[in-house]
Amino acid sequence: MKRIAIVYGTRPELIKLVPLILKMREHPLISLCIINTGQHMEMVAEIERSFGIIPNHNLDIMQHNQSLTDILVNVATAIESVIKENQFDLMIVQGDTSTASTVATTCFYNKLEVAHVEAGLRSFNMMEPFPEEFNRKLISLIASYNFAPTHHASGNLLKEGVSSEKIYTVGNTIVDMVQMLKGMPGYSESSTQKRKILITAHRRENHGDGIRNICEAVKTVSQKYPDILFTWPVHPNPNVFEMVTNELGHVKNVLLTKPLNYLALAKELNESYLVWTDSGGIQEECPSFKKPVLILRNVTERPEVVESGFGIIVGCETEEIVNTTIELLNDESLYQTMISGNNPFGDGKTSEAIIKILTGK
Repeated sequence: MKRIAIVYGTRPELIKLVPLILKMREHPLISLCIINTGQHMEMVAEIERSFGIIPNHNLDIMQHNQSLTDILVNVATAIESVIKENQFDLMIVQGDTSTASTVATTCFYNKLEVAHVEAGLRSFNMMEPFPEEFNRKLISLIASYNFAPTHHASGNLLKEGVSSEKIYTVGNTIVDMVQMLKGMPGYSESSTQKRKILITAHRRENHGDGIRNICEAVKTVSQKYPDILFTWPVHPNPNVFEMVTNELGHVKNVLLTKPLNYLALAKELNESYLVWTDSGGIQEECPSFKKPVLILRNVTERPEVVESGFGIIVGCETEEIVNTTIELLNDESLYQTMISGNNPFGDGKTSEAIIKILTGK
């Protein structure tokens, strides 16, 4: 029996860990401990309820206006207590959050092996995204198991000197998750006749001029195409919320909503004609939903989205966003070409592959 702990603190982490947790929970060779650090308490609780996940430990580290240093100190202190109270064989972390990097570092100090789900992503710019690029590079120094989503990501690790014996190309668990959603009662393929554009944007590097430029692009396209409906679940960060509501709150064909729960967001994604986003997770989901995505960033650590044809990097320059959007709205053949590629993130069996590597069965 292998004693494995899985740690998450944010909604994006848990979304990608749900398929792995559900399969590990039923595996005869795994004794699973689920740890929620409590960084995104309410948003994570919604996912836990939806999929029947009950953490063994809830560290409740969230504080109002906490800094990255606060997260580092609080997560490290709390997770070390759990490590010392248990005799885990392995700790699993996901992605590039400060929770993941802090847990991995604390495991290293306590000589506990780490497995990293979604390893090897790189933007090659330490400040974009910040602090995620640093976090993921740090975890790669520590992890005994680097579960890379693609050969591109595996290649990044090899170039950095990570031993090939510690690298496993397994696909991305987000494909497992989308396949689970499509199998749930009530799911149906998009039936809406109205063309919709889904927007999500909240990254630190886009605060200020970036968000303002995105808003200007929305105004321009919405005036030119009054039949298009924009939906923007607005992040509660004041740097995003105040500007978006001030700029777009009275635009007729723009729907501003509170952040959506994951199932509702997936439904919006499924019903959208086109997606604008600076979110890494949504970039990965678009190929599974067969949706073209305009990437509102200057670089992406998921180049496979672009290489497979599903994504175009447009940054946050209003003119580039507007021109690319108009081209896709007017050119059906270009649109169909973008969504005709193969999913670069795997076949939906990533969780099974990870479990087989860790247990041998």
